[in-house]
Amino acid sequence: MQETVISIFEDVLECDEIRDDLDLNLFEAELLDSLAIIEVLVEIEDRLGIALQPTDLERSDMATVNNLVKFLENRK
Repeated sequence: MQETVISIFEDVLECDEIRDDLDLNLFEAELLDSLAIIEVLVEIEDRLGIALQPTDLERSDMATVNNLVKFLENRK
């Protein structure tokens, strides 16, 4: 799952530095905004089959790759 989440972030954010630091805060690095969040959620549903609404997650759940992987693994 981690590799899929990394791939989703790389595709949506068009940034490969995410892979180098899975605890990089994507909000603080100004890589993730409200539109990108929606795009990430759509990709999660398409690639992982997990349907999520923006209100299902806290900001901290999306802040890093590791946080999102942990959140998704708990949703399975």
